[in-house]
Amino acid sequence: MELPPRSITAEEYAPFSLCFEAAFGIQPTEADLELWRKAVDLDRTLAVFERDEVVASADSYWFDLTLPGARTLPVAGVTRVAVRGTHRRRGLLTALMRTLLDEAHGRGEAVAVLTASEGAIYGRFGYGLATVQASVELSTAHAAFSRPVERTGRLNQVDTETARKVAPAVHDRARRRQPGDVERQDWYWDVHFADPHWAREGASGLFHVLHESAAGDPDGYAAYRWKDNWKRGNPANEVVVVDAFADTPAVEAQLWRHLLDLDLAAKVSAWKRPLDDPLRWLLADPRRLEVTSVRDDLWVRLLDLPAALGARLYATTDRLVMELSDGFCPWNQGGWALEAGPDGPGRARRTGPREPADLRLGVAELGSLFLAGVRASDLARVGRVEELTPGALARADALFGPVGGEPAPFCRSGF
Repeated sequence: MELPPRSITAEEYAPFSLCFEAAFGIQPTEADLELWRKAVDLDRTLAVFERDEVVASADSYWFDLTLPGARTLPVAGVTRVAVRGTHRRRGLLTALMRTLLDEAHGRGEAVAVLTASEGAIYGRFGYGLATVQASVELSTAHAAFSRPVERTGRLNQVDTETARKVAPAVHDRARRRQPGDVERQDWYWDVHFADPHWAREGASGLFHVLHESAAGDPDGYAAYRWKDNWKRGNPANEVVVVDAFADTPAVEAQLWRHLLDLDLAAKVSAWKRPLDDPLRWLLADPRRLEVTSVRDDLWVRLLDLPAALGARLYATTDRLVMELSDGFCPWNQGGWALEAGPDGPGRARRTGPREPADLRLGVAELGSLFLAGVRASDLARVGRVEELTPGALARADALFGPVGGEPAPFCRSGF
């Protein structure tokens, strides 16, 4: 008999991790298990046991999510969700999600987020697709910029130890300006700089580049791999960009100019880029930046509506009444009035019997709107949001839209 989900002990870490890794077709080494151990908070883990074996797993991190209006909110970052192939269709995933969301709500975490291995799984648990990401490629032969990049400060290729000391601070400043991005804790950087072979996908180890201001302060970081491809003695190698971020767009442009000018490279690629990628607008020929895939990225699940909706800023000043359905977390079910604007956090409260709703929607749809990357009117076109008051869709589009010219939501960090 399977037992109800519970947290694991330190001695159960290895079988817990092996359950997850096996579901993804990975056979980790002892070194891999040790590398990931510090990323696991035992109190946040969940496992289903059959006898002494872990047959299903789930876990969550606690980290900051950047919201519209340059606000941040601690959230539950759901990860390591797996069910053994021998134990599918037994309700184990539902049991894990039930316990995980109840515990997160009990800890006062207003939002849960995740990146999904399969896009059809999590909608039934109230998660809404909130951000997307793109993979891109660019031929170095067609990588000229429309105008020269002003060279400021200093670019330098550095070793791992040097990069480890300064990159986290540069990233933390960058992610606070990017709605949808998340905090990278020490364990994330430990894995990044350990550069395990399974992360390389046939490419080289990481190379690190820092940009320093004229005053000598680190203000930009890029990491890339080298994928060899020599054709009849001629170089056609690929530069695989893992990270490129900076304090300012001008410094980021210098990082990209460096990456595109590396000798012996015929192509530069990046697996995780925003749809409104500024790189496209640097190019003299924007068409040459080829998008090789677009896919879902961050899924958002609202657990505490007053806390979640009250944490971000909004693009316009308005009062919007929503009739919300939430079958998995019934405490959210019912009418909610959101009073919000660009000058301070929003305020969400329960509505009374004489407050008619402007919109009818589910909690997954509200999760999609939460980071300003999806419009209510687009969801309404496919029947996922219903307008009850004329003009309410346009008002919702404006209210939940980008704040103050911010970029589209994007999460540059996998978890």
